[in-house]
Amino acid sequence: MSEPTLESLRAAGAQHCDPVRFRYLEVLAARLPGQPPAVQQVLAARLQAAVEDYARRAQSTPARQPPQALPGASPSPLALLNHALQARAQADADPALGEDADTPAELPSVRRFGEVWAKIAAEQQVDRAFTRGPENAGPLNPHRLMLRSLALMRTLSPDYLRHFVAQVDSLLWLEQASARPVRAPARSGRGARTKS
Repeated sequence: MSEPTLESLRAAGAQHCDPVRFRYLEVLAARLPGQPPAVQQVLAARLQAAVEDYARRAQSTPARQPPQALPGASPSPLALLNHALQARAQADADPALGEDADTPAELPSVRRFGEVWAKIAAEQQVDRAFTRGPENAGPLNPHRLMLRSLALMRTLSPDYLRHFVAQVDSLLWLEQASARPVRAPARSGRGARTKS
């Protein structure tokens, strides 16, 4: 009995038995010639052993037909995943598709207005930070370094700057909300007693 090869397996239709493994064997065979001679010997032995193992498994397992050849079969999990991802992408592109009938859909003009308003507010906050910056600060002054970072963000990625300012605003609000006001100690009507 002759040793099996990828061509003989393909001619017998065995590539459909385990398509992923067969593709791995094809890639391994294609990369083999580009390797140094010592590596080629090792990889050739591994490839031949893998092809023989594949041929044994292909003989013991009934050959599966390619997915297109099965009429009326249920779609593969990959096809279902692709369909779900496409539906989600369409829902994200058109928010009215992904929302419940009870929830009013946000108008595109309102969404655009909110985005423009957020950009304008972020720009105004950065401008205020620049006007409040120290005039004669040294090069390693933390305030000055932060202002330089904001200026770089503004030039490189205005959208990132907008998200950054929104996060800083949220953190500042949380810090202020969690800070409890310090109460003055309660004073009694009598004067303080002194020990002698």
